[in-house]
Amino acid sequence: MMNLLEVKDLNKSFGGVRALSNLSFSVRKGELLGIIGPNGAGKTTLFNVIMGIYPPDSGDIKFQGRSIVGLPPYKICRMGIVKTYQIPRPFWNLTLLENLLVASISSRDMKLDEATQYCLKVLKLVGLSELKDVQAKNLLPTQLKKLEIARALSCKPTLLLLDEPAAGLRGKEIEDLINLINEIRQTSTIILVEHRMEVVLKLSERVIVLHRGSKFYEGTPEEVLRNEDVVKLYIGERAK
Repeated sequence: MMNLLEVKDLNKSFGGVRALSNLSFSVRKGELLGIIGPNGAGKTTLFNVIMGIYPPDSGDIKFQGRSIVGLPPYKICRMGIVKTYQIPRPFWNLTLLENLLVASISSRDMKLDEATQYCLKVLKLVGLSELKDVQAKNLLPTQLKKLEIARALSCKPTLLLLDEPAAGLRGKEIEDLINLINEIRQTSTIILVEHRMEVVLKLSERVIVLHRGSKFYEGTPEEVLRNEDVVKLYIGERAK
C-alpha cells in the first residue's frame, strides 16, 4: 500500500531547545498511526510543522508524493490534511452547523446547499445533530470535543491529525470516542497523538514512541507494551 505521508530527517528548534531531531517516518493510506511520548517529546510540534504552522529547520514532508514544506496552513488544509486542537477553538457565537459550514466552505469548493447537507451528516456522525442550531458557547466540554472533531471532518480530510482527543474525557466518554474514531477511519487516514494509552492501544495498527524529538521506538501496540525501554521511559516520566 502506498505511503500517504512521508516525513524525512525533520528538525525543529525553538531557541536552544531541539523539539524535533532527525525524525523520519511514513504513514500508509488507510492506516491509523498512534504517536505517544512523555510531555515535551515533540508530538504537538510535529503536528504544527506538518500543518505549516511552524516551518522546519531542515528535512522534508511529502504528502501524496508532493513536498508541502513552505506551504501555508490553508493550502495544506485544501490539499487534505486537517488538524484538531487539544483545546477546542470554535466560533463561540455561531451555531454548530454554522461552525462546520465556515470550515467546509473555506477549505473545499462546495456550494452552500452541498456543504450544508454534508455538514449535517457530519453532525449526525459525531452525535450532535440535535444541537445543530445551538451556539458553541452553550456546549458542555465533552460536546466541544466532538464539535472540534466535526469541524475537522467538515473539511473532508484525506489525512486527519487528532491531537489528544481524549484529554479531559473519562469512562463512557472515552468508549464513545473510540467508537467515533473507528467510524472515521473508514474514510480517512489518521495520525493519533494521545496520552491515554488505552485509546492508542485499542485504535492503532502501529505506534511510534517519541522522546526528546526523536523516534525512540516503533512497533505494534503489543510490541510497545512489551518493550522494557518504553515502559521505563513512561515510569520515569510519571515518577518526576
